[in-house]
Amino acid sequence: MKTIGIGIIGWGFMGRTHTLAIRALPLFYPDAGFEAKLIGVCSRTVSKAEKARRELGFEYATGDYHDLLSNPRIDVVSVCTPNADHERMVIDALKAGKNVYVDKPLTVDYESAQRILAAAKGTKGKVQIALHNRFFTSTLRAKEIIDEGRVGEILSFTCRYLHSGSIDPDKPMGWKQGVGGGVLLDLGSHALDLVTWLIGQQPAEVLCAENTLYPERPTREGGICHDVTEDHALMMLRLKNGALGTVEASKITAGTTDVMFLEITGTKGAIRWNLDNPGWLEFYDNTQPEVPLGGMRGYTRIECVGRYPAPGGSFLPAKNAIGWERGHMHCYFSFLNALARGETPAPGLEEGARLQRLLDCMAASAALHGWVTVD
Repeated sequence: MKTIGIGIIGWGFMGRTHTLAIRALPLFYPDAGFEAKLIGVCSRTVSKAEKARRELGFEYATGDYHDLLSNPRIDVVSVCTPNADHERMVIDALKAGKNVYVDKPLTVDYESAQRILAAAKGTKGKVQIALHNRFFTSTLRAKEIIDEGRVGEILSFTCRYLHSGSIDPDKPMGWKQGVGGGVLLDLGSHALDLVTWLIGQQPAEVLCAENTLYPERPTREGGICHDVTEDHALMMLRLKNGALGTVEASKITAGTTDVMFLEITGTKGAIRWNLDNPGWLEFYDNTQPEVPLGGMRGYTRIECVGRYPAPGGSFLPAKNAIGWERGHMHCYFSFLNALARGETPAPGLEEGARLQRLLDCMAASAALHGWVTVD
């Protein structure tokens, strides 16, 4: 059985999330054909890395990510650091011959993404972006339905990704509210990727408006930051066929925690999806005839739940409800499974760069207060 050694760079929330996914693989994907082994963990605060080593089974801890890149037993590095660090770490990892699993977005802007693409040429490592919302049973089923043509030509769509964590003006800000962050890169990247992946196309042009709730925020060190990024972005996308859709990303929506709603309509049908209940997908078949008493018209609630294809889907039993972490597990499994089989993982560098370009177009539209053409 192939052993894939893994190093984690960054021991914040996403470092823990990636580690959770890796440790869960033997339970959720028995007989996968590979073994994922935690080798090293890196944090700027070495004491945190040491605690992770003791508690979670890493072989060693370090404060320098180059220690992971120079280790021949490490095949994969997970880049779980702030967006502004991604470029140098991904490039360094690829030049060191490593495969890379990098948290979304790929980097901070399209120019940076182009530099990563250029540096990747001639290297052997493969890259996957951790866009885990693609990897729920329900979103995978939605992709199948759309690709089968059962929704028909896309006519409209909407996606809203909502948090409430930035409403409190006295809450100390984190890096996601400063330079290199913002709700567009944080939540907007997920929403835009999910929509464009499902409908299978990029928009022809976009319009975006942003709002920064407070012009300044307190820092964790007790100071005040005046360089605060946007808390709310409202976007409109026009497809090549003229169809319009909206995407919203907000961290100032009271009454929400981690909420995403998605609806896509077409000439033959429609789908609806809700992150609060990721085991289920709603599908409307518009080809059903109108008959007295309704016949079979109406939304069908599809029981996707834990029914991942083998070797997934056996634990927990498929009928059990799934949660947010399950998308991360299947996303990481899909990456390692592709490596073990010699296949190309997805979404990869080119998709990450396209998403970065789209995010740049949104930011440009917000600055110009007008429509921007997507090249």
